[in-house]
Amino acid sequence: MIANAQSGKARYSRTEVVRGMDIVNPSLTDFSYLDCRRRTQLIREEGARLRPGTKILLDVGGRGKPYAKYFSDRILWHFVIDIEPGASVDLVGDARFLPIADGSVDVVLCTQVLEHIPEPVPVLEEIFRVLRPGGTLILSVPAIFPQHGSPGDYWRYMPQGLAWLLRDFRKVEIQGETGSVGSLFLVLNMYLYVFTGPWPWMRRLASLCVCPVTNLLGRTAAAIYRGDQFASNYFVVATR
Repeated sequence: MIANAQSGKARYSRTEVVRGMDIVNPSLTDFSYLDCRRRTQLIREEGARLRPGTKILLDVGGRGKPYAKYFSDRILWHFVIDIEPGASVDLVGDARFLPIADGSVDVVLCTQVLEHIPEPVPVLEEIFRVLRPGGTLILSVPAIFPQHGSPGDYWRYMPQGLAWLLRDFRKVEIQGETGSVGSLFLVLNMYLYVFTGPWPWMRRLASLCVCPVTNLLGRTAAAIYRGDQFASNYFVVATR
């Protein structure tokens, strides 16, 4: 089913730290606290919905397996494909050409990856191909976010665009991760992060003094009103 893959079982690694922060358990002083926290909540909820004994999860671009613990008691095999080798990478390759048989995967997880691929349509077509009928795609993509990551940063996504890209799926559910009001505070944090870049001491000061306030305000505001009209990131669950 999955060519040249090492055993994906019992290889759940520790949470990977990305961009100097823990994306699963972010601190209140982190500029991306609001979206990372909410994304983790949504992924945890989706993991809990899976039936125990679900066979295969394919993690596209998931080096480090940061969300593995939310699936470990539900799935039998967790495989990672990435363009670079790593301790947790089972397949090194291009997501546009998945070395996986048709209809052999139960769940595909792809978080904050699609914006870094210049040709996202072939990737989604491949994901659709390898998913079994009734299989699930769990996808997270940015809508408003500074340029970031490597090897490139090509795209931002809106709900209607996502619905069109995923039109072959039987059911597609799209929601803003942080919500409209919470995203205002997240965008403020991102502006602070970008504009304090030339002065590390100023960025550190903003992280310690401003981020805890904006993050707490964002959490409170999002609990009162969410809305998706102005979302920094979108979270998608699509059923094949």
